[in-house]
Amino acid sequence: MLNLPRKTPRHGPPVRSLLVVVLLLSLGLMAVTLLNYRTAVRVAEETLRNQGVSIGLELAAEARARGAWEGPALQQLLAEQRRREVAFLAILDRDGTILAHTNARLVGTQLEDAAFVNVRETGQLTGEMVALGTGEEVYSLTMPFHVPSGGPGTVTGAGQPRFRILRLALHTASARQIVHHALIQVALVGVMVIILLGLSVWQIRTLRRYLRLQEESARQERLAALGGMAAVLAHEIRNPLGAIKGLAQFLGEKHASDATHTEMTQTIATEATRLERLVNDLLTYARPRPPDLQPTDLSAMLHEVMALAKSPAEAAGVKVLIEAKDAPPRVIADPEQMKQLFGNLVLNALQAMPNGGTLTIRVRGGEAGGRASPVDSPLPSLSRKSVEISVGDTGPGIPEADLPRIFEPFYTTRTQGTGLGLAICRQIVEAHGGAIRVSHTGPEGTAIEVTLLQEASADGYGEG
Repeated sequence: MLNLPRKTPRHGPPVRSLLVVVLLLSLGLMAVTLLNYRTAVRVAEETLRNQGVSIGLELAAEARARGAWEGPALQQLLAEQRRREVAFLAILDRDGTILAHTNARLVGTQLEDAAFVNVRETGQLTGEMVALGTGEEVYSLTMPFHVPSGGPGTVTGAGQPRFRILRLALHTASARQIVHHALIQVALVGVMVIILLGLSVWQIRTLRRYLRLQEESARQERLAALGGMAAVLAHEIRNPLGAIKGLAQFLGEKHASDATHTEMTQTIATEATRLERLVNDLLTYARPRPPDLQPTDLSAMLHEVMALAKSPAEAAGVKVLIEAKDAPPRVIADPEQMKQLFGNLVLNALQAMPNGGTLTIRVRGGEAGGRASPVDSPLPSLSRKSVEISVGDTGPGIPEADLPRIFEPFYTTRTQGTGLGLAICRQIVEAHGGAIRVSHTGPEGTAIEVTLLQEASADGYGEG
């Protein structure tokens, strides 16, 4: 394993925590506003009730002062009432007969509803919102009217309460105004919360984009430093390695009869080749070549990669399968970089199965608009159809702790290897505006999935 100094992680602004705080504050603000609204409704109703009780007590006091005990006197009392807040007044006997009413035509009729019965039996006032025949909604208050029937000193039957019943209906304009103001407050706070959430989401998206750009800038700086080091390696190491490998091959041919000498020169040449591959991988990652995008035959390219992997696969006892329901479509890609990409993935799969297994390449068409291209991608957004290529093995799987870092450069769990293979794969895929991910891993094996754009047809959509 290649061990490099680990960077101290930089903890950016807690974006998720910020969103949670904004949501909690918004919910709290809405909860307080709704509570105020409910309180306003209750206050409005209590205001109407208190107003009705006050009017009822005033009427009872005036009736006693006038000695208005029976129907005609009570009717005269109600006829004189000129209260703008009152919709109607009615005084009822205990049997439900209307003794007096602001609408004189209703005198003598019967009225016995649930509110009347409840007040007659309990002596407790009852208030509720009701709709008049005109469609107006009023507050109806039914309450005891303490003017005994029959005049002063009249004795009622056993168990009968010593009061008549007053029903009054109040206009609700003043109460509605209280509720209306509270409702306006709810609406204003709701709009403010929506605006706040919208601004918060916009700010959070901007912050995330800024963090991504900052991370990309830091990555580019690291790549620039790596590129300078790679140039030194190319000049100081690559040329001497070529000379070493050439001399080792020359000495091996010259002393072919000496088995020990031949083995030593082969070892030198093999190690020189490995170091040369390390330098090439480092140069590829540090100074990536822009892809030469062109329509590429995916089927031919994959078969060419598998032909190169046939010998090491047979040596490891690995069975190779290519699964595609239909003929694999053409993709927009750089053919050479695609060979490098899938060559690395196939090599990783073979290395995961040293004792044999099955290597499976699955190809299937993706949905239109399934994924968005990365920022600054050379390709348009993946609004056209895409193709998904999965390279799977039956090896032991990737440990869960290693999953977040497998695409990082120089990270490897093998004793031999540069840790650049998957990093280069990711670099190539992103340069093509595609996506790469571990679709699944576990004891049954691992599959890495690559998504690329299909070639556009004449109508602007992908083939397939």
